[in-house]
Amino acid sequence: MKNMRLIAIFIFLAALAGTVVVFNASKPRLLILQSYDTEYSWTRDVDVGIRRILNGSRAYSVRWFYMDTKRHPWKEYKINAGKAAQKLIRTWQPTVVIAVDDDAQEYAMRHFANQPQIKIVYAGLNGDAAAYGYDNARNVTGILERVPFAAMKETMLLIDPAKTHPGPLRIMFLGDVSESVRQDAEGFSKLDWAPIEVVGKRFAATFDEWKDAVEYAGKHQVDFIVAANYRKILQKKGEKALMPYREVVQWTEENSRVPLIGTNAFYVKDGGMLAVGTSPYEQGEVAASMALQLLRQSKSVQDIPVQSTQQFMVAMRASRIKKWGIKLPAVYEAAARASANYYP
Repeated sequence: MKNMRLIAIFIFLAALAGTVVVFNASKPRLLILQSYDTEYSWTRDVDVGIRRILNGSRAYSVRWFYMDTKRHPWKEYKINAGKAAQKLIRTWQPTVVIAVDDDAQEYAMRHFANQPQIKIVYAGLNGDAAAYGYDNARNVTGILERVPFAAMKETMLLIDPAKTHPGPLRIMFLGDVSESVRQDAEGFSKLDWAPIEVVGKRFAATFDEWKDAVEYAGKHQVDFIVAANYRKILQKKGEKALMPYREVVQWTEENSRVPLIGTNAFYVKDGGMLAVGTSPYEQGEVAASMALQLLRQSKSVQDIPVQSTQQFMVAMRASRIKKWGIKLPAVYEAAARASANYYP
């Protein structure tokens, strides 16, 4: 009798385990494919936005994959990271992939455009979706990342410093040589900056080139530098070692004769004065909302139109602003505090 009872218990547990396995195997699958790494504040905040929407639901299986191309910006590494992501997709067969930032599209997801068995939701896309074959793909939607240059222009005109030269306010764009910076520079060029005069755009591959650009601005009556990304700057030409990004910002803030405004909130976190940038939280929240519509409501991709940046974030460091004698309306500080991007 005892043996029969044990056998019955074993059969019940085995049946229960089998049911759980079948249930989990049949659940819709969601893959979050990040171009960068969890130490990168942009990626971390996009993840925060995604998790706000997913809210720990167990109605679907979720996996996260980080390509880590920000810290390893070499072509060979990116290709291999993309192949690893493609292999995961082909073996795990997710229902929906949220692919964040351009490297995820370039090295992985473009290979799945127009494949009906998988639905793609992109986020953080700086460039043109057509570059990845998404413009004619029936299985792709998402949210574009666009720097709010118009809001930055309004801010510059509002805090126009006492110029030491006659004529209009003068600005210069500065960033590293990453593809995302190149794409942001295109958005910068498309805006009608009048009455502001654009002195030019500079791209620095090495720290020496970055220093030269900052010094150039100081010598050519530039009033503001628009600081794009700076995390792919080499320590020396011909080497692979990257500059510690906080050291880049620290040197710049201590040596520049021109105030800088960043295009990413993390510029201020890294030691900068002011930033007017895209919200990573919005990118994550919108992409996750789209993914859930595809997972829960069985919507078609064609039912979910592509969106673009609607929100932007203000970040400020009071000590740096005071140094330059800049005064901003109280709403700027309130906005920075609301998103935990205010630093004394």
